[in-house]
Amino acid sequence: MSNAIADVSDAIDRAWSKHESSWEPGYRHFPAVIRAHGLITGAEIGVAFGGHAEAMLSTTDIAKLYAVDSYRHRAGYDDPMNLPQDQFDALYARTVERLGRFGNRFEPVRLDSVEAAHVVPDGLDFVYIDADHSYEGALGDLQAWAPKIREGGVVAGHDYGHPAFPGVRRAVDQYFDRFGWAVNVEGDGVWWVKTHPLPVTFIIPAYNCQSTVAAAVESIVGGGNLTADDEIVVVNDASSDGTADVLAGLAVRFAAVRVLTHARNKGGGAARNTAVEAARHPLIFCLDADNLLSPNSVGPLRRFLYRSGEDVAAFESIRFFDADDGRETHEWVYSRERWNLASYLAETKVPGASGNYLFTRESWARAGGYPEFAGALDTWGFGLRQVATGSRIVVLRGSHYRHRQGHDSYWVRHGRANVPSLSALQVLIPFLHMIRDSDVGYLMGRGRNNWFERVAVRPLRVKREYVDGGTDRGEGNAPPAAAGPVARCRRAAGRIARRLGVR
Repeated sequence: MSNAIADVSDAIDRAWSKHESSWEPGYRHFPAVIRAHGLITGAEIGVAFGGHAEAMLSTTDIAKLYAVDSYRHRAGYDDPMNLPQDQFDALYARTVERLGRFGNRFEPVRLDSVEAAHVVPDGLDFVYIDADHSYEGALGDLQAWAPKIREGGVVAGHDYGHPAFPGVRRAVDQYFDRFGWAVNVEGDGVWWVKTHPLPVTFIIPAYNCQSTVAAAVESIVGGGNLTADDEIVVVNDASSDGTADVLAGLAVRFAAVRVLTHARNKGGGAARNTAVEAARHPLIFCLDADNLLSPNSVGPLRRFLYRSGEDVAAFESIRFFDADDGRETHEWVYSRERWNLASYLAETKVPGASGNYLFTRESWARAGGYPEFAGALDTWGFGLRQVATGSRIVVLRGSHYRHRQGHDSYWVRHGRANVPSLSALQVLIPFLHMIRDSDVGYLMGRGRNNWFERVAVRPLRVKREYVDGGTDRGEGNAPPAAAGPVARCRRAAGRIARRLGVR
């Protein structure tokens, strides 16, 4: 054996002795989860010396373990297991030899995590993530691998709560808190989450829409957009036409439909909030009573939101159609794939402008719900609240829904009686500390009556520390008024608006 080879072997022995002994106490935890849940096929992301893989294969009945590790040195990555490349090459050979006794139950995949996710089949029973311990790396692994696990399977990993790797816990909590799924901690940093179905509550605010609401509901039920566990909550906002009778008929025709009624008219924002408060599921899709979903469009959006790790997923485009003949007249296409606070305040065509998108109930609560004082700007205002309290909106390329035009819509009625810029300013007031001081001066001065309509040519600029509206989903940077209940936001906005003379 040459001196160079001997030196590499000695270095691996030292690393093996140092790390394996400290990790070994944790090797008993996840095999117990595998046995308890009857898990058969899975993947481990980050194999290193193979000790944990060996524990899983030798103490459980799993039939196949995909052992994913690139064994590749990464420049600039600060981790004690980021070995020089010659040591990684030797370690890979030694690990494959160690686990070779398990035959075809063990399959090494020498690729990085994202590359391997395209090779390993879907429908796994479990994944165990123990690779890149940065926040970005851990979140990337979750985005790549969690969607590959079947419903009822397990997503798991290591180093949850480790003081040297705070990004792991942050990424895990962020990914699963969206749905209220419990993170189970077994000790020695081992964590796991059982996956569940992700049913959607479709919400429809309904006011004097007797001629359109049935078509909206039918585009959900009859268009392949409703799964067996989904529901549709329609809120009749004290309609004065025949809407109540139409809704009663829909509730008889479709078991998924529930109808709630306001005794007095409260407006679109309040109707949407009532619907979300009554929702039974962690995902919400808001569809206006005069719009239509395209067939089989919500399933891909639901899967897209799950793997994105974000709270809001929108269709890429809105196809406007004539109310009389159904002919499509024009289209809005969103210019960005991701929206944060800075981009939201730089364009007029933003997802919240229509509000017909999919979001987590958790993001609705963090944002303080829809602003009930904003009239037809309730959905724009809700989108603003979401991105200002740490949510980001992602857009699914190649997707769309259909938006009715050519009738006396909520937006048209609101515009006749109000100045949109003043209505939008009331929504923005709790977040003014996030806006550059010079732009706040513009808002309160010459731009007060038209800033909203002109935002594409005169964007509002966000202070650097608030570009993402508080990157920890509203923690720390988000204003208390915005992160609390709807009423708190409304009171704060109302007090300042009165001082400014805004109506």
